[in-house]
Amino acid sequence: MAALGGVAVGVIVVLLAWLVVLTTRDDPARKVADAPPSAPVAAAPAASVPASAPASVTTRTVAPKPSVKDTSGRDVRVLPAGLFCRDLDAKGYSYVAAVDYWRLHGQPNQMDADRNGIPCETVYPRSDVAAYWNGRVISGAVYWSSGLFCRDLAARGASYAEAVRYWWYYGMPDRMDADKNGIPCETVYSPGAVNAFWNP
Repeated sequence: MAALGGVAVGVIVVLLAWLVVLTTRDDPARKVADAPPSAPVAAAPAASVPASAPASVTTRTVAPKPSVKDTSGRDVRVLPAGLFCRDLDAKGYSYVAAVDYWRLHGQPNQMDADRNGIPCETVYPRSDVAAYWNGRVISGAVYWSSGLFCRDLAARGASYAEAVRYWWYYGMPDRMDADKNGIPCETVYSPGAVNAFWNP
């Protein structure tokens, strides 16, 4: 008898649950709540973003994303990989475009020889570089006079990184890169030092 009563209670619970499902499925208030997001719902988050973080929105959209277009409207994405700062300058690209190119291609060391995170600072005017980086100090001053060879720098105790910096600073003279492969002083400094610099 108790088992029969338990079955009856179970059947009643199932029927009640089914009745609740049927009545709420067609409920107009439920339909509004389950409706797909409409224009007012999508507009609400957009309106709240400036109120919550106005400064961070500006910073995020300006700094990390490359503009990929020069001030003249030329797109740096059409340029092949492997160019140097001097190549971009010779083609008439602005400093902003050069930084965009550097970022698009993974920030290659060939465009930032001293690896201070500021590419092309020895090729473009310092005023353009400072304006872009908001006056950030450009590090790596060169203390030696122009006209030196790689062997002169090595004799003065300059590291390979300092020799590359010197080469960049004075316009990448051929006397420091006889085979013109874009890697100066590789016959004066050890292969280990050269490889460690260009392939960290």
